[in-house]
Amino acid sequence: MTHSYVVRKILSHYPHLSADDITERLRHSTFVHINKRYLYFEVPKAACTQMKELLRLLEGAPPIQPFAGKLWETRRDMFIHALENVPVPSLVDLNDAMQKQVLEASDFFRFTIVRSPYTRLVSAWKNKVVLCEPGSDRVYFEIKGHTPDLHAKELVSFGEFVNYLEAKGDFNAFDPHWRRQVDHLFLEALNFSYVGKVEQMSASLARFQQHLGLAEPLDTDRKNVSAPLGLATYDQSLADKVYSLYREDFERLRYDPNSWRVGESAVPAPERAVVSEKRFYDEIIERNLIISGLYAERERLRADLHRVSRLHALPLANALARFRRSLRAVASRIRNGKPGTRKNEKVAG
Repeated sequence: MTHSYVVRKILSHYPHLSADDITERLRHSTFVHINKRYLYFEVPKAACTQMKELLRLLEGAPPIQPFAGKLWETRRDMFIHALENVPVPSLVDLNDAMQKQVLEASDFFRFTIVRSPYTRLVSAWKNKVVLCEPGSDRVYFEIKGHTPDLHAKELVSFGEFVNYLEAKGDFNAFDPHWRRQVDHLFLEALNFSYVGKVEQMSASLARFQQHLGLAEPLDTDRKNVSAPLGLATYDQSLADKVYSLYREDFERLRYDPNSWRVGESAVPAPERAVVSEKRFYDEIIERNLIISGLYAERERLRADLHRVSRLHALPLANALARFRRSLRAVASRIRNGKPGTRKNEKVAG
């Protein structure tokens, strides 16, 4: 099988990876605009939602279509991560000649946004693991050995999550939300023009604005900020474990190993974390709407299955009915001695 140009290029640097896995990651993580001459490569938990909102805004995309693709989301706005909701092709949607141009042309703006491994991992833990988001609920079971109880939930602590990652050790098997960023981006193979940082988002947006030649500054809404469940508290031991796991990110992306001492990740969890009433109702309403949609889909599938079952059984039922009527007719002729039976034929002869 002949692989596309970009897949061959990545395989030459990462021969241990599967061509199919590379293709799928590129399909879901790259966004290319030929006319505007840019390639954006998303990093989960590093402003990727905001960037997709921006791309949709630039393209005048229609409203987000819930339940698009194969995603398991708990909010309607998170279906922005379905390919159908961002009308920009990926690298693997292009032919080899165009892929080569995107990756090598000097006028193409190839960019990504990265984040401090310390705060990115906290965000993944809070949004995915603690809340048992669909697809991440298996992590709870692997750590605790059972599913959450019906009441009085025992939460997975940040320390437990870091120990879990340390024990697994296989970076290639990590979920994209906590995969090392340098691995996710195929940094050895792709020639990025610009690597922005979440911590300097305004500068990244200004650089993108400059490339697009826009007069008005670009802006994004931070809709997927971490839920206020209390911030993870780093100490030296925990920071050392995270640094060891994500050393490549710290070194290649130039993040200070001691940055855990300041900023978001170093703030102790408050004694009582309070969610605003507005945020509380918003989250509950979104999840109830998603649940209602899933129930409606289940009922539709049940109806379809019942209809198909009846359609398959109908020909058999009709055949049995015809056979039964034929038997009754033959029995009736035999009882009544009507012509057409072998007995009557002999008498008539």
